[in-house]
Amino acid sequence: MSSESEPIQSSSPQPAIVCREQGDCDDLDLKLSRAWLRIAIAGVFAGQGMVFSLALNMTPPPFGSLPYWILHGGLIFSSLVVMAFLGGPLFASTWGMVRGRRLSIEGLFTLSLLGAFVGSVVGSVTGQGSVYYEVVAIVIAIYTFGRMLGERSQSRMKLESARLRERFERAEVLQSSGEWMSQAVAEVAVGARVRVEPGAAFTLDGVIRSGVGYVQETALTGEPLPVVRRVGDRVRAGTWAVDSRFEMEVERGAGARELDEILEAVEGADGQASDLQTQANALIRVFLPLVVSVSFVTALVWYFLGSWVDAVLNSMAVLLVACPCALGLATPVAISQGLFRLAQLGLVTRDGAFIDALARTERIFFDKTGTLSESTLRVTEVWVEPDLPLPRADLLVAILLAESSLAHPVARALVQYLQANKGDAAYTTTRGRAGMVVEDLHLLSGQGVAFRLQVSQHFYSLQVGEASLLPSEADRLRVGAQLHESQGKRVYVLIEGRAAACFVLQERLRAGVPATWQRLDDLGVHASILTGDPFPEVELPSHVLLEAGLSSSDKVKRISAARQAGQTPLFVGDGINDAAAMTQASGSIAMHSGTGLARSVAMAQLTADRVEVIPAGIGLARDLHRRLRGNLIYAAAYNAVGMLLAALGLLHPIAAALIMLVSSFWVTARALKQPSCQ
Repeated sequence: MSSESEPIQSSSPQPAIVCREQGDCDDLDLKLSRAWLRIAIAGVFAGQGMVFSLALNMTPPPFGSLPYWILHGGLIFSSLVVMAFLGGPLFASTWGMVRGRRLSIEGLFTLSLLGAFVGSVVGSVTGQGSVYYEVVAIVIAIYTFGRMLGERSQSRMKLESARLRERFERAEVLQSSGEWMSQAVAEVAVGARVRVEPGAAFTLDGVIRSGVGYVQETALTGEPLPVVRRVGDRVRAGTWAVDSRFEMEVERGAGARELDEILEAVEGADGQASDLQTQANALIRVFLPLVVSVSFVTALVWYFLGSWVDAVLNSMAVLLVACPCALGLATPVAISQGLFRLAQLGLVTRDGAFIDALARTERIFFDKTGTLSESTLRVTEVWVEPDLPLPRADLLVAILLAESSLAHPVARALVQYLQANKGDAAYTTTRGRAGMVVEDLHLLSGQGVAFRLQVSQHFYSLQVGEASLLPSEADRLRVGAQLHESQGKRVYVLIEGRAAACFVLQERLRAGVPATWQRLDDLGVHASILTGDPFPEVELPSHVLLEAGLSSSDKVKRISAARQAGQTPLFVGDGINDAAAMTQASGSIAMHSGTGLARSVAMAQLTADRVEVIPAGIGLARDLHRRLRGNLIYAAAYNAVGMLLAALGLLHPIAAALIMLVSSFWVTARALKQPSCQ
């Protein structure tokens, strides 16, 4: 079979995701820094407000005196500053809730804030009742913190998506004048002729019209090895030419590429509410009208039984105590504790909803290449023809020298193996090394590499690569009969056109994968593998399902089907083609070695790429989940008692402080209890 050849390139650019512009990253970091500054300022105001409010409630200065007005005026002013500085998003969300005729957590935050502020102002002006100005800053700080975390996650994801688009936004297009010119992909019409150099990316979907060679498609398909593409084959944006120049005819322009479909699915994902969030929203739909009703009835009763001041103070006290301060303190503490323990395991996340997803999952989907298997290949068997025209050691050294200059995954695997096996007596012999020269090294597009070896005064022509290099099918069968491994990628070595050696390469499963299957089964979690690799070669236990040859949209369909069946699916992946599925899963985990898009979309990352920590994380999350549910029940009971006391006019500042102290201590102690991984 004839082959095209071209001078060797020492390396090829790897598909990496870089910042589109440094300013983009700087702007995002600046916004986050400002958000943290706002929260810190609110915390300072809350702290000083708590100190002064407690002093005023315990030992108030004479009503109407200068110290009285200075202290109360300062607290009123600080509350107004906090509301003006940080309260905008909360008030805007509450107004949207009112206009949309729906109930949400923002309404409860706002009611508690207004109850504390209005009740405190009435107490300050009349000299009756207690003041709770610090609650204003506390409520806004908690809301702002939660909002910031959500926006941070979305901003990172969208920025990473924009960076990826930037990476594939230009193409080298044939002009009517016959010249090639770089253009934005948005300007390239369907049917245009595009050229892709070795080591460059395909930035449009189309059909190859010229060229044959390897194309790296791992990011989109999960296929671990570069595949041979030739005239008539389709290629997609997001893949990379490895060793050859290609010319392609554009079939799908910017906006219609498969890559665009993946990114649009990622950018359009609004996220799925966690189970705890869903339960909290259901509780709010009942609790919020109840709070308003109790506050209104309290105002009416006290207006007729007492005075308008009593009516305002007691009704506002109902709104104040409706804020679940104990839950607001303990839940973040418990989640922080859980996040810290997960990080100790090697599962890093900043999203508390991930703990909920871990706790509830009963179905977990894995990508294969780069997730369950390492991104590198390993040599599992070597056969060398015993009757060689040159010493075995010289042949192995020659292969090492030739492959060391290549960036191809197969070349890296061969080099790693040959370097690691220098202890082999047959390899370390120095016989024949003196005067050894490798020259005329060149690629055989889509087939391998060829070179000439000089040993002393003897010259040999060598080829390393695909089975297509063999002179006949009989040679392939003859070599195959000498091998023990029936699976894996076979790399043939020819000397003067005759088969001289064969290396068998396979994907390397991560060390903890077998134990992971057993542990997941013990937890009652069903595991499946979704891979784009059309011919996966992995050994799996019978209870682990595998689906091969799937596209990104196919993976999304599998996740969506699991959700529609009432399951809580978890997805673990590493590639661009996994990102859309991650957005649809209840929880998602990216490998630390994965693409930037996958890491930005996923709710968590495996810092050491050890999948065996996932079952331990599930056990930990389930234990923490049980305690969070208990705290939710306790907070509801606490609020009910507090509202009753407030409605009866019995919510004395000291009693309120004691109730909040005891309840906060109790639920925080439960939150700080070390979660179990079992």
